[in-house]
Amino acid sequence: MASVQVTNQLTTTDKDIPTPRPNDGSARTRAKDYLLEVELVNQPISIDVFKDLSTSFDPYVQVFQVPKGSRGANVADGALLLAQVDDGGIGVNSKIPSSGVQYSNGAGPTLTSLPGVDYVVRVTSLDTLTQLPQPFTLQVSTPSGSVALKDPITGANFNAGGSSGVPVARFFDKTAGGHFYTTDRIEKSDRLTNPSRFQSEGDEFTAPGDGNAKVQRFFNTASGTYFFTNKPGEIQFVRTLPQFRDQGEVFNSYSTAVPGAIPVYRFTNLARERENQQNITHFFTASAEQRRLVQARSDFRDEGVAFYALPPA
Repeated sequence: MASVQVTNQLTTTDKDIPTPRPNDGSARTRAKDYLLEVELVNQPISIDVFKDLSTSFDPYVQVFQVPKGSRGANVADGALLLAQVDDGGIGVNSKIPSSGVQYSNGAGPTLTSLPGVDYVVRVTSLDTLTQLPQPFTLQVSTPSGSVALKDPITGANFNAGGSSGVPVARFFDKTAGGHFYTTDRIEKSDRLTNPSRFQSEGDEFTAPGDGNAKVQRFFNTASGTYFFTNKPGEIQFVRTLPQFRDQGEVFNSYSTAVPGAIPVYRFTNLARERENQQNITHFFTASAEQRRLVQARSDFRDEGVAFYALPPA
């Protein structure tokens, strides 16, 4: 048997949706989506959600069918709803298959993997949640092959602790004299194929798929370097500086030190600014040793923690 299990929780940053309870008016609840990939076709799929026994959370599970390879934060919106189930009021376990499952489009009496499709497993609550966070454990199994629960945005696997992530590569730009950080496959490839200018320094940290704060990237046209921040006040301020070009959100981070996260430190390069006040250049590192080395240099100013991420794989 193939099985995958994650422990996670519904939080205030999760998707805000109407409650699944029929005729519940404008009541809202929270939902967390998992992209489910099943290796083999014609495999019965078993899904269990267990709540924490110390809470009153009433778990509810929905399964949507999407085209294989689908990605996106709203990938399940408008998708075919195959199955859904409450726990019958027991408040402990929502289970597929079970006698309470509502199947649609001929999906029953069991949920079976089909060619050319993936699935989105949505964990939510039958009723409005009066207290958050609400912990739960999700388990998915098939008799043969393999199964994986992935972040619907990045496609990265969730680990047993409910976190997913993509590695953030660091490059030193010998021409601009600054570092570049990216999760983008094409950006990585472009720099790896130009070693005369870009020196690869490996993966610096992991951007968490469940991060609660997006990191914004800005290009400094004066220095040719980049600035990264997840702080709303800084984002608004940098947008007012004429030499910076906003390049949008590039990866996830945490705004606080959640369990398992590590700090990513930020330094300002004072030597570059002495050359030209518009040459605002920063260095980021998740390494405590590198931080100590840079702290010992007079040409850098320690600006503390820029954001939090996951350790490199």
